[in-house]
Amino acid sequence: MDTLEKLVALEDIRRLLARRVRCIDEKDWDGFADCYTEDAVSWSVPVPGQPGDRVAATLRTMTTVHQIHLPEIEVTGPDTATGIVPLEDSLVWEQDGTKGWMHAYGHYRQTYVKQDGRWRIKEHRLTRLREERGTGPVEA
Repeated sequence: MDTLEKLVALEDIRRLLARRVRCIDEKDWDGFADCYTEDAVSWSVPVPGQPGDRVAATLRTMTTVHQIHLPEIEVTGPDTATGIVPLEDSLVWEQDGTKGWMHAYGHYRQTYVKQDGRWRIKEHRLTRLREERGTGPVEA
């Protein structure tokens, strides 16, 4: 891979990362699922199924805000790459009239593959460094 091809790959992967978190926050589950390969593996959400379905099942009714920060991406071949992406997220939900929330910091550790001319996430792992959680009555 020459330098220009690597730079294009890096930008395409950064756009993939941005699209993934935007789709979560906007609840665009088709767009979110399209960020992953069909055989992707994820260790982030303890729900059976493909990563897109698993995250959608967990976050569908939550208000979420995801902020990702400058990623460390290494292009390892013409169609492969790895990345570590710093993350801050906020989740708010309601269950039985009580609001729950979480504000957390951590990293996504991912592998990427280029398929049919597009980069997608092949493996995804979320590690949390800090979590703040709370509950309270739902405000009107």
